[in-house]
Amino acid sequence: LVLSTLHTTDAAGSIPRLIDMQAEPFLISSTLNVIVAQRLVKKLFKEKEKYYLKESDLKNIGKYCNLERILEILKEEKLAKPRQSLKDVAFYRPKPTKECLDGYHGRIGIYEVLTVNETIKELIVKKAAANQIQAQAQKEGMRTMLEDGFVKAAQGITSIEEILRVIIE
Repeated sequence: LVLSTLHTTDAAGSIPRLIDMQAEPFLISSTLNVIVAQRLVKKLFKEKEKYYLKESDLKNIGKYCNLERILEILKEEKLAKPRQSLKDVAFYRPKPTKECLDGYHGRIGIYEVLTVNETIKELIVKKAAANQIQAQAQKEGMRTMLEDGFVKAAQGITSIEEILRVIIE
């Protein structure tokens, strides 16, 4: 078992990075099992403010993600009811207190896990671009860090603002 770290913006970006480092695509595809990308986000303190997204919020957030996919995932996780829209899902934001001035305390990871299956292996051998690999992995069910972040935001663990801050940087 070999674990290594690379600095990329997402899991799929690791593959072109390895190729740039002179690793042969056929070796990458035959030895790589899984790629995990992570970012740390600030956790909300126990005192937090519940709120609901407005149309303007959705329009802004929609620039960075597929809102329909986010809602689908929240329904899978039972964080949204079958007939709810994103406007009906409770999210949370920091509530500053004397105990915790900015409303955040500690950190937690948001993740995406790219499993290197046969279709991904074929893309690696063909030296496919990171966005093609990412699209295929998502088509096969991979959740992005942003999607994982939205689950944690709906659970009250972190805020949407914090998720967007670390993803957009």
